[in-house]
Amino acid sequence: MNSSIMGVVGRAFLITTLCLSTPLVWAADTVLFEEDFEDVTLEDSIMEAVKDNKVWSGTPPEGWEITNENPKDLGMPEWRTWAIVDLEWWTRAAEDQRRSEFTGVHNDGKGIGNGAVSDPDEWDDWDGNGDPDALSRWNGHLITPPIKVKGAAAKSLVLTLDSSWRPEDTQNGEITVSFDGGKEERILFFKSVGIDAGAHTLVTIPTLDLDEEDLKDGEQINETLEIPIDNPANATEMVISFGVIDAQNDWWWAIDNIKLISTAFAVEPRDKLAVKWAEIKSLQ
Repeated sequence: MNSSIMGVVGRAFLITTLCLSTPLVWAADTVLFEEDFEDVTLEDSIMEAVKDNKVWSGTPPEGWEITNENPKDLGMPEWRTWAIVDLEWWTRAAEDQRRSEFTGVHNDGKGIGNGAVSDPDEWDDWDGNGDPDALSRWNGHLITPPIKVKGAAAKSLVLTLDSSWRPEDTQNGEITVSFDGGKEERILFFKSVGIDAGAHTLVTIPTLDLDEEDLKDGEQINETLEIPIDNPANATEMVISFGVIDAQNDWWWAIDNIKLISTAFAVEPRDKLAVKWAEIKSLQ
């Protein structure tokens, strides 16, 4: 991750660490939800030039949803929306183009085994029914099942994931959250600017006070994102959505190893001091 983003995230966790260094250390981080896509049953490839068995699936993990917001039969069948894939196969099928910086174990790639991939670049590389990016923009979302967050103190949730993002042209990426069926709120936005060697990303993460931080092409191909979430008090469920929007023949976004962590889960305080700490957390 870009050093400035890491710095801000580090300060956020430093605040939490300082709070927990008091006698309240019993309130350890708790993983509320995690997904590494390893349990998804993969199928054979369809039209990709690199044919292989058990490398691709259009079906997400149980309870998840994949939306196909593009013309139903347009473009390479494997990439008409998000897919769950063997990441090494994806790298080979797409002729690498720096994807191995995320998928290659030999170079400390963070994407191991299966992962979730949106690839408008590969989508546009099949003209069996027309010129895809001349006919439509690429839009698709990968959506979690409802996640139970009852008992998490306000503003205590952190989303972490391993991410490979490469920007170009009009391709944008977003993560949104909603609580108890309410309005979606964007917690991350990647805005692509420029093409070819001039491509870069404007990164917005409201909870880290990042407003269009400018990152060059290639700086986000193999990183771990840590995003604090302003979850409301008394929320019982949340849904997270990962989207690529307005893409053409651009690049990709791949994600893996998703975790939702609470820094103050199920606060059933042992004493009044713990209640006070939970209240302080809710005001940060």
